[in-house]
Amino acid sequence: MLFLVMGAVSASDSINVSDTEDSNLEDDDTSLSTQNKLEISSEDSISETNIVNSHDDNLGNYPSEYSVNSSDSYYGDNNQEKSTSQEGAGIIDNAVSSSSSSTNDAVADSSSNGNVGAASAANKSVTKKVSASLAISDAHYAKSATYFDVTLKDKSGKALTNQKVSLKVNGKTYSAKTNSKGMASIKTAALAVGTYAVTLSYAGDGNYASSSLSKKVKVLSSVSGSDFKKYYGYTSSYKMTFWKDNSVLANTKVTFKLNGKTYTKTTNSKGVASIDIKLASGKYVITATNPYSKEKVSHDIVVEKDKTSLNAKSGKVYVILKEKGEFTVTLKSKHNVLIKNAKIKFTLNDKKVTVKTNKNGKATLSIPVLSKGTYKISFKYSGDKNYYSDSGSGKIIVKGAATKISASTLVMDYNDGSKFKVKLTTSKGEALDNENVKIKVNGKTFTKTTNKNGVAKFTIKNINPGLHKVKYYYSEKGSKDYSHGYGKIIITKAYAVIKAKDLVMKKNDGSVYKVTVKDNSGKALKNVFVKSTIAGKSYIYATDSKGVAKLKIAKGVGYYSIKSTVADPCYLSKQVSKHVLVNGTKFIAGNMYLSAGSSDTYSIKLVDGESNPLKKVSVKFTFNGKTSKVKTNSKGIAKLTLDKMSKGNYAIKYSHDSYSGSSKVFVVNKVAVKDIVKASKNVKKYISKNKKLPSTVKIGDVTFPTAEYLYLASKAIVNLKAGNKKAISVKNVKNPTKPKAAANLGILKDYKSVAKSIVKTAESKGVMPNSVDSKVGTIGYKGVVYSFADILTSYGSKDKLPSYVQVKSFSSSSSTSKLNPLNTIGDLAAYLAASTNCDVNNALIKELVSKLTKKCKTDKEKANAIYTYVRDTISYSFYYDTKYGAVGTLKAKTGNCVDHTHLLVAMFRASGLAARYVHGTCTFSSGSTYGHVWSQVLIGNTWTVADATSSRNSLGKVANWNTNSYKLQSISASISF
Repeated sequence: MLFLVMGAVSASDSINVSDTEDSNLEDDDTSLSTQNKLEISSEDSISETNIVNSHDDNLGNYPSEYSVNSSDSYYGDNNQEKSTSQEGAGIIDNAVSSSSSSTNDAVADSSSNGNVGAASAANKSVTKKVSASLAISDAHYAKSATYFDVTLKDKSGKALTNQKVSLKVNGKTYSAKTNSKGMASIKTAALAVGTYAVTLSYAGDGNYASSSLSKKVKVLSSVSGSDFKKYYGYTSSYKMTFWKDNSVLANTKVTFKLNGKTYTKTTNSKGVASIDIKLASGKYVITATNPYSKEKVSHDIVVEKDKTSLNAKSGKVYVILKEKGEFTVTLKSKHNVLIKNAKIKFTLNDKKVTVKTNKNGKATLSIPVLSKGTYKISFKYSGDKNYYSDSGSGKIIVKGAATKISASTLVMDYNDGSKFKVKLTTSKGEALDNENVKIKVNGKTFTKTTNKNGVAKFTIKNINPGLHKVKYYYSEKGSKDYSHGYGKIIITKAYAVIKAKDLVMKKNDGSVYKVTVKDNSGKALKNVFVKSTIAGKSYIYATDSKGVAKLKIAKGVGYYSIKSTVADPCYLSKQVSKHVLVNGTKFIAGNMYLSAGSSDTYSIKLVDGESNPLKKVSVKFTFNGKTSKVKTNSKGIAKLTLDKMSKGNYAIKYSHDSYSGSSKVFVVNKVAVKDIVKASKNVKKYISKNKKLPSTVKIGDVTFPTAEYLYLASKAIVNLKAGNKKAISVKNVKNPTKPKAAANLGILKDYKSVAKSIVKTAESKGVMPNSVDSKVGTIGYKGVVYSFADILTSYGSKDKLPSYVQVKSFSSSSSTSKLNPLNTIGDLAAYLAASTNCDVNNALIKELVSKLTKKCKTDKEKANAIYTYVRDTISYSFYYDTKYGAVGTLKAKTGNCVDHTHLLVAMFRASGLAARYVHGTCTFSSGSTYGHVWSQVLIGNTWTVADATSSRNSLGKVANWNTNSYKLQSISASISF
């Protein structure tokens, strides 16, 4: 081995080249190289022995992975790259010693492979650097800058963190440090979309070798999409992906411009936004805009014209002889889009008919009645700008029905278990068993199977009472075996058993009145409505799961009659009358009116819940600051004497045990006649408008009860007749106990006598009479108020009393009174007997009436049962005059207004109710005006209207024609037309 001895080198001149030196790529883009570290001892000399021994002659024999690698830059295509990595051997100097005093230092060249070794101590060791690799991803376009993601890992795939990597593109170098995942996001100047040659470099450090990479990368668009092609008719979703640098642009509003319109859509979590494409055939351009990069990207959308198929379900359609038929075709595209509003041209018997397809792509040609035979039918769709044409043909075979199907009208009570039966046979009458028959009722279709007798049975359940039309058929229309028919199901309300008991309770104790409802078999009926009427007010409430309806009673002390009945669309029942007793003390008292300066006695009556007087009990009065105790007399009345008082309103309180109450005492001055006259005008106006009496009347500045008004009005009439216009003192007068109604009695001239009678009764008894006698008959209290208001109104306008007054009913001009007038006929024989077309004694009519009314307890219940049956069972047919008569109408189950009335009158009379015919000219809801006939049945003392020609009508009420404008022609026991 040859040693070359060199001159000594001082420590300050020593060579120290490190592979960790950091080149600044932003300033110098020359190639990186790595050199082994060479250290020269600061001693004067190094002995030959030390050099040789310390390296053990291995300085020139390092393995190849420790050799220094270098390369020139190289750019290939996108699939090629060139990378370099340098791994070097380092000598770590643990100890340095000198064994020679020579002034010259020695360096040995140990091998021809270029490795250089330096003398070192015997305990020095060699450390290998780990190789590193670089990778880069394509970037996406951004307006202000471009970001490239560069990854640095060691040979085992471990991410190298916090390491500086550099990228050179377009002659400029950029750098960044890697993050915890070994990735560096290197920001460059904004690069346009395209392909670029880049050089990556990593300088390495004490542990990792340097590395470089040269390749081509792409700057991609920030909006990813492609051209799109579809066929017309269906909706397709066109999607594009939006980017923000190298991440997707998620949950952001973006815009599409298509066919002249701009659409705003929101990207999903993957940066994808979609728009539905449903355009006419043609070529379109869609432009998407990325709101982050401001880049606009356009693609072509092509919508192709589609093929069609026009087909009939069957090439042969059968039509029953002497019936109309149908031929249906369906038009759809090759891509199964049903085409609507398309014109289909049918040709049958040399006649051409155009029919448009419906929303399901079906076009149906109505086939007229044809002679027996086979007919060719052709159909064609000519196409349009979006669809190609298509055509086809078929056959129509007209022949007698191969099967027969029939059913009878079913009459039943609600949910009585009856079955609607349909029979299916061959054309020769042979029963067809185990065949499916369709039954359609109320819009729902049910399938039932025939038995060995060819009969299919359908149990009618939960269908509300009324007339229900039924269609039944076998097979499909147009098929060889098709047959069909129509029928009726008539359902009447079922009878329910209703029970209740008297209720005894205390005021506001939360008690409930219970009504139990069951069917005829004793099964509880739930959710059935019950109507109870107590104290003039009605309540409707439903039964629970046990068939019990509960009504909370919140009445004051008293004894109440309560009437209950089923008020349900499916059930009816008899009425049950019971009582509710609310125990306690009840005060019968009211406000009092006095003239200023006069004294009087205030009375109050105490009764228990059953209105029995409370005798000899103590009542405490508090009035005008004084308290007095008074005992009731044998009639339960306690009286308190009131001293003279000045004008004003005073409260009077009273109590017994825990019960108490209060009233008002109004002390007023005398009332001027002019104020009574003025008030009368308001009373007349109120009655004319509301058809009832007002509860109070304001006279001057004081509001009086109506009874007090009548006293003052009567007194005024008496005084005015005598020429006396002085003010009148008030008198405390109570309302009548059972006031009679107003009635049409005619002209009354001697109304002064009636006024005197009213004054006398009021002043002597302190209560108004229920009615008063006159020369025109008995005038009810309500009629007196109306007549006297009329008299004083006339006086106010003419300044003199009229010579007479017309005593009349409140509602003499109302349509209700004309439709339901009071009876004035004494001999009703003609209205109970048979007449022309009104066979009261017919067995069929008598049997039906007996069945309908057998559970009815009152005339009203009878009338309503008969009326409801006719209304809901007999359909309306338009024709003039009588066609069937009562019996014929019952059998035909149809009729016009005249025949409806014949049947109603006959059935009413057969049940013992007087009935008559009414003829008038009426304007119906449709706007048409016709001659019309209806009936009136006598219930109590009222002729109640019964017009069964419309389901909107009910007994006593008419809804299908204008009851305010009709012209009455006649009322009679029979009609001749």
